[in-house]
Amino acid sequence: MILFEKFGRFWRRTRSLYYGMGSLAAAQYAGVTLIKRLYLYRGLIFARPWRRSRPGPPGSALSVMMVVSGGLGDLIVIGRFLRDLAATVEPFTFDVFTAMPHLARWVYADIPGFRDAYPDVMQDVNGTSYDIRLFLSQLAIVQHESVQWWQLKKAKRFLEVVLKMEKMRRQELEPYVQYHPRMDNGLARLAVYRGRSRRDFLHYTAGLEFGGNRLDIEADDTIIERLGLSSAPYITVHNGFDTNFVVSTHRATKCYPHFSDVIAHIKQKRPELIIVQLGTVTSDHISTVDLNLIGKTNLKEVAGLLKKSILHLDNEGGLVHLSASLGGRSLVVFGPTPSDYFGYPENINVDPINCGGCWCIDELWMNRCMRGETQPVCVFDQPPGRVADMALKVLARLLKSH
Repeated sequence: MILFEKFGRFWRRTRSLYYGMGSLAAAQYAGVTLIKRLYLYRGLIFARPWRRSRPGPPGSALSVMMVVSGGLGDLIVIGRFLRDLAATVEPFTFDVFTAMPHLARWVYADIPGFRDAYPDVMQDVNGTSYDIRLFLSQLAIVQHESVQWWQLKKAKRFLEVVLKMEKMRRQELEPYVQYHPRMDNGLARLAVYRGRSRRDFLHYTAGLEFGGNRLDIEADDTIIERLGLSSAPYITVHNGFDTNFVVSTHRATKCYPHFSDVIAHIKQKRPELIIVQLGTVTSDHISTVDLNLIGKTNLKEVAGLLKKSILHLDNEGGLVHLSASLGGRSLVVFGPTPSDYFGYPENINVDPINCGGCWCIDELWMNRCMRGETQPVCVFDQPPGRVADMALKVLARLLKSH
């Protein structure tokens, strides 16, 4: 069933690209890329049926399947939810099924009960081996037919959490579950209305206490010494987007295009700072940085750099969540994604001067301006001088206490 769902999403997205952008070439490009992203080949190679989970003996801990969607930022937000769930209920073991198993193994390695991660196309093959199956994205959804109630009733606190999620779904969330992700923008408005945000809305729906932004994620601190950054203060900057998301142009609508000017302003006022650019193939080279690390680091090394960075500059994305989980602080330029939902109160969240907030209005929000403008006005109209002044103001305080 999951394969048919993926092919359905593939067909809808390529059709939307064609009709929305009037470009057959763009639809063909995105279609080929999406086929690669279906992870069918990974399912065939890494199926490893001999590694399927087996039900434990009577009295053993619950065995849970966690089907997780999204990129690095989503994995981190969901990781905090899993951490606090493990701290609240009876001991349980869980496997994660996701599009990026290697990232899940890294992010969830130190969460109690975590066993392994697998490609999400394998969830139907392995699903009958668990006591309960949860789908985790913007919401936490219980798959009713998967629940082994006779096992769950032995774990009273876990059962209370499940019943709380089911009650929330009936009372408030059913339309957002049925039409996910098309109504995720409305879900964000509901979360903000309830005094919540992306970082703790999952907790709210399950009745869990939020345990904070910090998450134990392995970082390679040796990268700092190897790059000669241990003797001077530095800041990091990133302007790319999640490689798991397909767009038909070289830059997603949420990517801020003026970081070169921002960095030039900062270097003029703070010449002692070293500016380090992070990123992969989706990042544009920023000409004014001192050290360009695009494609030259792995995520553990990126985490090591973020841990010691005075300040991280970015558009909204996974590295902002990673920095927050490591105790860092970021200045984030927002555009289509709303800061009141995705922002951290500890960060400097720069809202658009014009427009913004069209996240998930339709499937093309990352590909083109919803107003039909040549460039997304929410990020293109954000003056680099304004962003630089906000960064310099907070840097003055951070460097004084450094």
